[in-house]
Parts: sequence; structure tokens; C-alpha cells
Amino acid sequence: MTTAGSWWPLFDLRITAQLPTAEGLVRDLVLRPPTDDDLPVLAAVAPPGLEMDPTLPGSGMHEWIARHVWRSRAESAPDKWRLSFLLEVDGDVAGSQDLKASDFPQLRIVESASWLGERFRGTGLGKAMRAMVLHFAFQALDATAAETESEEHNDAALGVTRSLGYQPCGDRYAQRVDRIDHMLWSRLTRERWALLRNGYGLDEVGISGAERCLPMLGLGKPGKDR
Repeated sequence: MTTAGSWWPLFDLRITAQLPTAEGLVRDLVLRPPTDDDLPVLAAVAPPGLEMDPTLPGSGMHEWIARHVWRSRAESAPDKWRLSFLLEVDGDVAGSQDLKASDFPQLRIVESASWLGERFRGTGLGKAMRAMVLHFAFQALDATAAETESEEHNDAALGVTRSLGYQPCGDRYAQRVDRIDHMLWSRLTRERWALLRNGYGLDEVGISGAERCLPMLGLGKPGKDR
């Protein structure tokens, strides 16, 4: 039987982990590329104040979410790609985590961006899903560094960045529809990640379905080691 993963290997990609909580519970986390059936649920979870990409047309959150995911599929190539993951927490869709790169086979540098639904914020999930995608970047893709940028006033995102060991590496000013934002850049090297990863607070981080995706990301060949 033909499955979606047989013609689009990214649909079979999974990053999994367990997140112990202060109450002694364990939450099961999964990052996976969304299918079209997931898009209405993902849009319903998105927070009202989510900043939309001004380069994407659209009249509302549902249309913007769909266009964002579709563009990540359509415009990805081995030398420039964007992976759009959704986060499941104990089976519930909780947010989105992106990983992108340009000239990745040569530079081996990735960038990340993410958002969480309002009811999932303040529970350590923002740090957890970023840590999961970092594990994928460094462990499966052999990245040399990960970068991220946040608005100067986005204390939550900057807090996650600092807690994972990123270090400041520059800034820029970004033009928005109604303002100019001061954006702060941070970088995490592979060596620093290797030293700090055991303190990220996750258990049993696993990756499945990655090998068949490597050629789509500019790496390796199916069935062969890099």
C-alpha cells in the first residue's frame, strides 16, 4: 500500500522525547511535519498575537498557517530548506517548531523559530521543543552551529535561548508593518551543545525516519552512511 511517507519521506520523520515535570509526571513529546489534515488544528492552537510572515499573503491565521507549511514543502531544496514541525504533547497539538538552512551542505548552520499555543506556555515546552530540534540538527544532520533571533523585548524567547547555552553574536533592525524591531542574534556551536545537552531536562530523545530525508536536505544517500 502506498503511504504519504513513501513519496514524501519527511512525513515519516519523528523526533521524540520525554519531559519530566516538577509534579513527578512525564510528558510525551513528538515533533513531526504536519500533514494537511493537521493544519486546521494547528491554526486553532496558534495564539492570537502570533506575528505573521509579511511575505505570505492571507486574510487570517488559518490561511497563513496553511501557506507557511505548504511553502516549506514546495520551496525546500538540498541547498536551501525549511522544515516545519508541529509539537504534540501527550497526543495534543501544542505548537510549531521550524528549522531552516541555506547552503547547508557547505555551511552546516541551521536557524530555528517556534511558537506555542497560549495554554501550553510557561510549562517548559518552549525549551523542550527547541532542545529536540537541536538534537536533530547536531545528531542527525551533523550541523556545526545553530542560530536564532528574537525581538529585544521577547523575554520568553530570549530566556529559552540563554537556557540552552546560546551566546550573543550580533543584532539587526527589522522593518515590520507598523514598527521597526531590534532583533538580537544568538549562536550555539556543536561543541557547546555537546557539553550542555545533558542539562536540557529531556529524557529518551529519539529520531526516526531521518535517513530517507537526508538527500532532501543536501546530505548522504538513502541506505548509506554519511
